[in-house]
Amino acid sequence: MTTGETGPAPDGIREEIEVTFCIPCLNEATRVVPTIETVCAAMREVGGSFEIIVVDDGSTDGTAAAVDAFRQRHPELPVRLHRNPHNMGLARSFVDTAFRGRGRYYRLICGDNVESQETLVRILGRKNEADLIIPYHATLEGKSASRVAISNLYTGLVNLLSGYSLHYYNGHPLYRRYHVMRWASYNYGFGFQADLVTMLLDEGATHREIAVDGRHCEKERGTTPLNLRNFVSTGHTLFDISLRRVRRMAFGR
Repeated sequence: MTTGETGPAPDGIREEIEVTFCIPCLNEATRVVPTIETVCAAMREVGGSFEIIVVDDGSTDGTAAAVDAFRQRHPELPVRLHRNPHNMGLARSFVDTAFRGRGRYYRLICGDNVESQETLVRILGRKNEADLIIPYHATLEGKSASRVAISNLYTGLVNLLSGYSLHYYNGHPLYRRYHVMRWASYNYGFGFQADLVTMLLDEGATHREIAVDGRHCEKERGTTPLNLRNFVSTGHTLFDISLRRVRRMAFGR
Protein backbone atom coordinates (compact mmCIF):
# COMPACT_ATOMS: atom_id res chain seq x y z
CA MET A 1 0.00 0.00 0.00
CA THR A 2 1.20 3.47 -0.84
CA THR A 3 0.76 5.66 2.20
CA GLY A 4 1.11 9.37 2.75
CA GLU A 5 2.60 11.20 5.68
CA THR A 6 -0.35 10.15 7.80
CA GLY A 7 1.23 6.70 8.03
CA PRO A 8 -0.13 3.44 9.45
CA ALA A 9 -2.08 3.09 12.66
CA PRO A 10 0.10 3.28 15.78
CA ASP A 11 0.46 0.50 18.30
CA GLY A 12 -2.66 0.04 20.36
CA ILE A 13 -5.13 0.77 17.53
CA ARG A 14 -6.81 -2.51 16.73
CA GLU A 15 -7.07 -3.51 13.08
CA GLU A 16 -8.35 -7.05 13.45
CA ILE A 17 -10.35 -7.24 10.21
CA GLU A 18 -10.16 -5.58 6.81
CA VAL A 19 -13.25 -3.36 6.53
CA THR A 20 -15.69 -1.77 8.96
CA PHE A 21 -18.91 -0.46 7.44
CA CYS A 22 -20.98 2.19 9.20
CA ILE A 23 -24.65 2.23 8.16
CA PRO A 24 -26.37 5.21 9.83
CA CYS A 25 -30.15 5.15 9.65
CA LEU A 26 -32.93 7.58 10.39
CA ASN A 27 -36.30 5.97 9.63
CA GLU A 28 -35.02 3.42 7.08
CA ALA A 29 -37.07 0.41 8.23
CA THR A 30 -37.95 -0.64 4.68
CA ARG A 31 -34.49 -0.04 3.19
CA VAL A 32 -31.88 -0.93 5.80
CA VAL A 33 -32.07 -4.72 5.32
CA PRO A 34 -31.57 -4.49 1.51
CA THR A 35 -28.61 -2.20 2.27
CA ILE A 36 -27.04 -4.80 4.56
CA GLU A 37 -27.64 -7.51 1.97
CA THR A 38 -25.96 -5.41 -0.74
CA VAL A 39 -22.89 -4.86 1.44
CA CYS A 40 -22.63 -8.56 2.29
CA ALA A 41 -22.96 -9.55 -1.38
CA ALA A 42 -20.23 -7.08 -2.35
CA MET A 43 -17.86 -8.43 0.30
CA ARG A 44 -18.50 -12.01 -0.80
CA GLU A 45 -17.41 -10.95 -4.28
CA VAL A 46 -14.39 -8.93 -3.14
CA GLY A 47 -13.34 -11.29 -0.35
CA GLY A 48 -11.88 -10.50 3.04
CA SER A 49 -13.12 -10.02 6.57
CA PHE A 50 -15.58 -7.28 7.47
CA GLU A 51 -18.12 -6.04 9.98
CA ILE A 52 -21.26 -3.95 9.63
CA ILE A 53 -22.29 -1.55 12.38
CA VAL A 54 -25.79 -0.19 11.89
CA VAL A 55 -26.48 3.02 13.79
CA ASP A 56 -30.12 3.76 14.56
CA ASP A 57 -29.96 7.53 14.91
CA GLY A 58 -33.26 8.19 16.67
CA SER A 59 -35.60 6.38 14.27
CA THR A 60 -39.31 6.18 15.06
CA ASP A 61 -40.39 3.70 12.37
CA GLY A 62 -39.03 0.32 13.51
CA THR A 63 -35.58 0.52 11.92
CA ALA A 64 -33.93 -1.15 14.92
CA ALA A 65 -36.53 -3.94 14.95
CA ALA A 66 -35.87 -4.65 11.26
CA VAL A 67 -32.13 -4.93 11.93
CA ASP A 68 -32.65 -7.15 14.98
CA ALA A 69 -34.90 -9.47 12.98
CA PHE A 70 -32.25 -9.70 10.24
CA ARG A 71 -29.56 -10.54 12.80
CA GLN A 72 -31.71 -13.31 14.26
CA ARG A 73 -32.22 -14.80 10.81
CA HIS A 74 -28.50 -14.52 9.97
CA PRO A 75 -26.42 -15.00 13.13
CA GLU A 76 -23.46 -16.01 10.96
CA LEU A 77 -23.13 -12.48 9.54
CA PRO A 78 -21.00 -9.85 11.35
CA VAL A 79 -23.78 -7.31 11.84
CA ARG A 80 -24.06 -5.17 14.98
CA LEU A 81 -26.64 -2.60 15.99
CA HIS A 82 -25.97 0.55 17.97
CA ARG A 83 -28.85 2.81 19.01
CA ASN A 84 -28.10 6.45 19.68
CA PRO A 85 -30.04 7.82 22.68
CA HIS A 86 -31.48 10.50 20.37
CA ASN A 87 -30.81 11.89 16.91
CA MET A 88 -27.15 12.91 16.92
CA GLY A 89 -26.62 13.53 13.21
CA LEU A 90 -24.75 11.82 10.41
CA ALA A 91 -21.32 13.27 11.16
CA ARG A 92 -21.39 12.33 14.85
CA SER A 93 -22.56 8.78 14.06
CA PHE A 94 -19.83 8.40 11.44
CA VAL A 95 -16.99 9.46 13.75
CA ASP A 96 -18.25 7.63 16.85
CA THR A 97 -18.64 4.38 14.90
CA ALA A 98 -15.01 4.55 13.77
CA PHE A 99 -14.04 4.13 17.42
CA ARG A 100 -16.36 1.13 17.81
CA GLY A 101 -14.96 -0.67 14.77
CA ARG A 102 -12.09 -3.10 14.30
CA GLY A 103 -11.31 -2.71 10.61
CA ARG A 104 -8.25 -1.39 8.85
CA TYR A 105 -10.49 0.36 6.33
CA TYR A 106 -13.69 2.24 7.02
CA ARG A 107 -16.62 3.39 4.93
CA LEU A 108 -20.01 4.96 5.42
CA ILE A 109 -22.89 3.31 3.59
CA CYS A 110 -26.19 5.18 3.52
CA GLY A 111 -29.07 3.13 4.89
CA ASP A 112 -31.34 3.80 1.90
CA ASN A 113 -29.63 1.24 -0.38
CA VAL A 114 -28.72 3.71 -3.14
CA GLU A 115 -25.36 2.09 -3.95
CA SER A 116 -25.33 -1.04 -6.07
CA GLN A 117 -23.24 -4.12 -5.43
CA GLU A 118 -21.20 -3.29 -8.52
CA THR A 119 -20.38 0.18 -7.18
CA LEU A 120 -19.25 -1.20 -3.83
CA VAL A 121 -17.10 -3.85 -5.48
CA ARG A 122 -15.44 -1.21 -7.65
CA ILE A 123 -14.58 0.92 -4.61
CA LEU A 124 -13.51 -1.90 -2.31
CA GLY A 125 -11.41 -3.52 -5.00
CA ARG A 126 -9.11 -0.47 -5.01
CA LYS A 127 -8.54 -0.32 -1.24
CA ASN A 128 -4.83 -1.14 -1.40
CA GLU A 129 -3.99 1.61 -3.89
CA ALA A 130 -4.01 4.72 -1.67
CA ASP A 131 -4.96 6.16 1.70
CA LEU A 132 -8.20 7.51 0.25
CA ILE A 133 -10.35 5.92 -2.43
CA ILE A 134 -12.68 8.73 -3.49
CA PRO A 135 -15.68 7.86 -5.68
CA TYR A 136 -17.51 10.30 -7.89
CA HIS A 137 -20.61 9.79 -10.01
CA ALA A 138 -20.14 9.23 -13.69
CA THR A 139 -23.94 8.97 -13.87
CA LEU A 140 -26.54 9.71 -11.19
CA GLU A 141 -30.12 8.67 -11.80
CA GLY A 142 -33.03 10.45 -10.17
CA LYS A 143 -31.35 13.68 -9.07
CA SER A 144 -33.00 16.90 -10.17
CA ALA A 145 -31.16 19.49 -12.23
CA SER A 146 -31.32 21.97 -9.35
CA ARG A 147 -29.76 19.51 -6.92
CA VAL A 148 -27.03 18.71 -9.46
CA ALA A 149 -26.32 22.43 -9.85
CA ILE A 150 -26.07 22.91 -6.07
CA SER A 151 -23.76 19.91 -5.80
CA ASN A 152 -21.51 21.24 -8.57
CA LEU A 153 -21.41 24.67 -6.94
CA TYR A 154 -20.42 23.12 -3.62
CA THR A 155 -17.65 21.05 -5.22
CA GLY A 156 -16.35 24.11 -7.03
CA LEU A 157 -16.27 26.14 -3.82
CA VAL A 158 -14.41 23.41 -1.93
CA ASN A 159 -11.86 23.14 -4.74
CA LEU A 160 -11.44 26.91 -4.90
CA LEU A 161 -10.97 27.31 -1.16
CA SER A 162 -8.85 24.21 -0.56
CA GLY A 163 -6.60 24.42 -3.62
CA TYR A 164 -7.41 20.83 -4.62
CA SER A 165 -9.21 19.64 -7.73
CA LEU A 166 -11.47 16.70 -6.97
CA HIS A 167 -14.59 15.67 -8.86
CA TYR A 168 -16.78 15.21 -5.77
CA TYR A 169 -16.53 15.43 -1.99
CA ASN A 170 -19.73 13.79 -0.71
CA GLY A 171 -19.35 10.39 -2.33
CA HIS A 172 -18.35 8.55 0.88
CA PRO A 173 -14.67 7.69 0.36
CA LEU A 174 -13.03 4.55 1.62
CA TYR A 175 -10.80 5.66 4.49
CA ARG A 176 -8.22 4.19 6.75
CA ARG A 177 -10.23 3.88 9.97
CA TYR A 178 -7.37 5.24 12.03
CA HIS A 179 -7.32 8.38 9.90
CA VAL A 180 -10.98 9.03 10.71
CA MET A 181 -10.26 8.56 14.41
CA ARG A 182 -7.22 10.82 14.27
CA TRP A 183 -8.25 13.61 11.92
CA ALA A 184 -12.05 13.87 11.75
CA SER A 185 -13.33 17.19 13.04
CA TYR A 186 -16.49 17.63 15.04
CA ASN A 187 -19.00 18.73 12.43
CA TYR A 188 -22.79 18.72 12.52
CA GLY A 189 -23.68 18.86 8.85
CA PHE A 190 -23.13 17.19 5.51
CA GLY A 191 -19.88 19.06 4.95
CA PHE A 192 -17.97 16.70 7.24
CA GLN A 193 -16.81 14.57 4.29
CA ALA A 194 -15.22 17.52 2.50
CA ASP A 195 -13.72 18.68 5.78
CA LEU A 196 -12.14 15.30 6.47
CA VAL A 197 -10.95 14.67 2.89
CA THR A 198 -9.24 18.05 2.62
CA MET A 199 -7.77 17.65 6.11
CA LEU A 200 -6.22 14.31 5.12
CA LEU A 201 -4.88 15.73 1.87
CA ASP A 202 -3.39 18.59 3.88
CA GLU A 203 -1.66 15.96 6.01
CA GLY A 204 -0.14 14.25 2.98
CA ALA A 205 -2.54 11.35 2.43
CA THR A 206 -2.48 9.77 -1.02
CA HIS A 207 -5.71 9.38 -2.95
CA ARG A 208 -7.31 7.81 -6.00
CA GLU A 209 -10.53 8.99 -7.61
CA ILE A 210 -12.76 6.44 -9.31
CA ALA A 211 -15.90 6.94 -11.38
CA VAL A 212 -18.98 4.99 -10.30
CA ASP A 213 -22.63 4.91 -11.29
CA GLY A 214 -25.12 6.10 -8.71
CA ARG A 215 -28.80 6.62 -8.08
CA HIS A 216 -30.48 9.28 -6.01
CA CYS A 217 -33.20 8.49 -3.49
CA GLU A 218 -35.71 11.25 -2.80
CA LYS A 219 -36.52 11.29 0.90
CA GLU A 220 -39.92 11.78 2.44
CA ARG A 221 -41.02 15.33 3.07
CA GLY A 222 -39.18 16.87 5.99
CA THR A 223 -35.98 14.85 5.58
CA THR A 224 -34.28 16.88 2.85
CA PRO A 225 -30.67 17.94 3.48
CA LEU A 226 -31.49 21.35 1.97
CA ASN A 227 -32.35 23.09 5.22
CA LEU A 228 -31.08 26.09 7.14
CA ARG A 229 -29.06 24.07 9.65
CA ASN A 230 -27.10 22.29 6.93
CA PHE A 231 -26.50 25.52 5.00
CA VAL A 232 -25.07 27.15 8.13
CA SER A 233 -22.94 24.08 8.85
CA THR A 234 -21.69 23.97 5.26
CA GLY A 235 -20.68 27.62 5.47
CA HIS A 236 -18.73 26.87 8.62
CA THR A 237 -17.01 23.94 6.91
CA LEU A 238 -16.01 26.07 3.93
CA PHE A 239 -14.57 28.67 6.29
CA ASP A 240 -12.51 26.00 8.10
CA ILE A 241 -11.21 24.63 4.79
CA SER A 242 -10.13 28.07 3.61
CA LEU A 243 -8.49 28.83 6.97
CA ARG A 244 -6.45 25.62 6.78
CA ARG A 245 -5.26 26.58 3.31
CA VAL A 246 -4.09 29.95 4.60
CA ARG A 247 -2.20 28.22 7.42
CA ARG A 248 -0.69 25.75 4.95
CA MET A 249 0.49 28.57 2.70
CA ALA A 250 1.92 30.51 5.63
CA PHE A 251 3.54 27.71 7.63
CA GLY A 252 3.78 24.70 5.30
CA ARG A 253 2.24 21.29 5.78
